[in-house]
Amino acid sequence: MTTITDAILLGYGGSEHSKTALAWADELAVELSRPLQVFVSALHVAAVADVPKEYQAAHVSDELDRILASAKTGNSAVSTVLRTPGEALVDAAESAYLTVLGARTQGPLQSVLNGSVSQYVIRHASGPVVVVRELPSARAGRIVVGVDGSEHSLRALEFAMRHAQETSRSVLALQVFKQPEKATDAHIEQATARVTENFSGVRTEVRRVQGIAAEEIAKASGDADLLVIGTRGQGPIRTLLLGSVTQSVLERAACPVAVIH
Repeated sequence: MTTITDAILLGYGGSEHSKTALAWADELAVELSRPLQVFVSALHVAAVADVPKEYQAAHVSDELDRILASAKTGNSAVSTVLRTPGEALVDAAESAYLTVLGARTQGPLQSVLNGSVSQYVIRHASGPVVVVRELPSARAGRIVVGVDGSEHSLRALEFAMRHAQETSRSVLALQVFKQPEKATDAHIEQATARVTENFSGVRTEVRRVQGIAAEEIAKASGDADLLVIGTRGQGPIRTLLLGSVTQSVLERAACPVAVIH
């Protein structure tokens, strides 16, 4: 199995939510002029009626080939692996530009919250992971990123700024405070300014609102193209939890969410 360097990496299992993620990844690959690499695990594909179990993986791969034949990108590759999808994607993510995963749209994000492939990859992948629950219904050409002055939120801001620069979008850096006396914070302002000044060509708005962080960040995603959020942890602790704000945003967001470690 060969991993393509700096590709848009997608985990595909034949389900409807993985097809939605494929559509999003296809558009991004074209926009960034990057290759699209799709991983299919023979151990983890959606069940297909009237297809014997031993032929399920082949059926999904054939269907994927037909979809990619009409995709917007002309630069795609499919890799079928005999490993669990989470492990295969985490290994390949080391050399990918970012990794894209689909998630169910019904109710809470069970595929993210209960130890599934998405949860595993988000916790363990070394690079950015984008979870696509549904495609944005209204696009304002804006990327929203939550900032609180911490190192992980500044890494998220840097990713958002760089991605905005590459895709000709604007950035809304959102700071949420609970108490009125926290409406201004010199540390957060200075830290945010240090990152944004390196991307002078990107239209950037820094907005401060009072409320609950996860709710306000998710609310701001209503007309965004992408929501970016940082999550704590660079070592073993990362494999145990993502943080309540990250989890809640993944449940509530109205657009794809990029999780940055």
